[in-house]
Amino acid sequence: MISVLFRLAGLALRLASYVLLAYCIMSFIMPQSDLYRKLGYYVERVLYPVRKKLYGWFPSLRNLPVDVSPLVLWLAIDILMSVISVFR
Repeated sequence: MISVLFRLAGLALRLASYVLLAYCIMSFIMPQSDLYRKLGYYVERVLYPVRKKLYGWFPSLRNLPVDVSPLVLWLAIDILMSVISVFR
């Protein structure tokens, strides 16, 4: 039973990783797309707290021309996936 829960959590994290990747790629290729806005509705709900914490800890990141919060979120997802794979 626990194994099934870990597999589902891993699957959900993998899906979140792919959605985040699609969102980041679409922000460069077609930011006016309707699909980009739909993805943004869900992704920005997760990115906002990450961005808020990140800028609270490192205020100088606001001056960068690139938003690094998706990279931090992706790193957190990857760490969680590694932890889950240990417990499988």
